[in-house]
Amino acid sequence: MKKSYQKIKPQKRQKSHLRPGTIALLLLVFLGVGSSSWQLWKLHVSIEQQINQLTQEKAELTQQEKSLHEEIAQLNTPSYIEQLAREQLGLVKHGEILISPKN
Repeated sequence: MKKSYQKIKPQKRQKSHLRPGTIALLLLVFLGVGSSSWQLWKLHVSIEQQINQLTQEKAELTQQEKSLHEEIAQLNTPSYIEQLAREQLGLVKHGEILISPKN
């Protein structure tokens, strides 16, 4: 029994030809994606800067609020209220005599 072998011819590969229109379309798509990515990156950087600025401003305002609360607490002490009454209103305690300089 003889086997006959056939010679198989390799098939020619077809070259893929990209048309100029296809290349232009791909280029436009890549440019669009790249441009959008660039814009998003710039927006991200801008937002990060704003967040940092607002965080710093918040810390400053929190410190100012703390300082104002401390000042309010001091202003509401009886000794400070008495000092203001004596200096600004000329009030005296019961039994004290007010001595004021002549103008």
